[in-house]
Amino acid sequence: MSVTDYIIFAALSLMVLHYLIQLLVWLGLTINEYHDQPAVIQPKVSVLLAVRNEEDNITECLEALSKLNYPSDKIEILIGNDQSTDGTVGLVEPLLKKYPQFQLHHITEQLGKARGKANVLANLAHVATGEYFFITDADIQVNPNWLQSMLVRFDEETAIVSGITIGKGNSFFEKLQALDWTYFNAVLTATTNMGIPCTAVGNNMVISRKAYFATGGYEALDFSVTEDYKLYAAVRKLKWKTKNIATIGSFHFTKTLPDFESVLHQRKRWLTGGRELPLYWWLMLFVFGLFYPAILFLLFTQPALAIKCWLLKFIFEAAIINRQLLRLQQPTAFLLLIVHQFYSMTLSLCVAVFYYLPFKFAWKNRYY
Repeated sequence: MSVTDYIIFAALSLMVLHYLIQLLVWLGLTINEYHDQPAVIQPKVSVLLAVRNEEDNITECLEALSKLNYPSDKIEILIGNDQSTDGTVGLVEPLLKKYPQFQLHHITEQLGKARGKANVLANLAHVATGEYFFITDADIQVNPNWLQSMLVRFDEETAIVSGITIGKGNSFFEKLQALDWTYFNAVLTATTNMGIPCTAVGNNMVISRKAYFATGGYEALDFSVTEDYKLYAAVRKLKWKTKNIATIGSFHFTKTLPDFESVLHQRKRWLTGGRELPLYWWLMLFVFGLFYPAILFLLFTQPALAIKCWLLKFIFEAAIINRQLLRLQQPTAFLLLIVHQFYSMTLSLCVAVFYYLPFKFAWKNRYY
């Protein structure tokens, strides 16, 4: 065998492994499906919202939070202003009179090891009075049935319940991002269904008060730009159970990012924070990431075979995305799924380069 033959064999082996992972993801979506049901017990809950320079998002976010389907006397919505320099506070203050469950807290103190968003959440946790802490972001429009759908999943052994988030936008680029989010969340849902722990979605998660303070809170955890995973890992270390669910009542819409550069910064943050993920997750990311270099090599050596391999990948991913969207009663489009393949390839290759460039990434108007 020539060197080229060995490389082709390695590329095809990698692709077979990729297809097996895709098949497992699809199968994972078909088991342990959760269905919405009303919570029998309605405890006092606290919604924790960290905001920093969110004047473009905060009004829609708070209006959605005001419509939560839950007794008003059993909910408090704590807004932590992280030194905003734009008009965020001016937009929040009028809503404090309109909605008595809203509270605005200006965060000036750094608690322990916490920084950035984690520090805001740490401060809010100390003033929260609820039995459960619901965490979301300012660019999210929460589901009206969010609280009920999440609370019913708790038992004495469960620390965190996490929902999923889908991107929302009108432009072609925004819709491609939405498909990317859907695919990522489908992988998260499937692996959790199969009993493989991963992480929680930081803009759609709830942790019991008891479990949060058992970890020592964010002030006791080493700083991470993916604070959701840090908290998730801490409760798993304490042997608590966690759940990831995908139901009509628990998923949120999020605003997509405005441009490709912002997406690159987001992915670099995820990969930077994900360094602590278990080895098997990095192996999966490695297989996913090498698929496109392998397919490009085949295009120059075995073009007909490369097209067949790419088509099979498209079939698997389309099936996974459609399965997830069907579960959430959300529409999709065949043309978008096709274009998403090229978007995904471009993004994967650019992220692989951008991650290793000596640039800091932007997050909430700060650089890390």
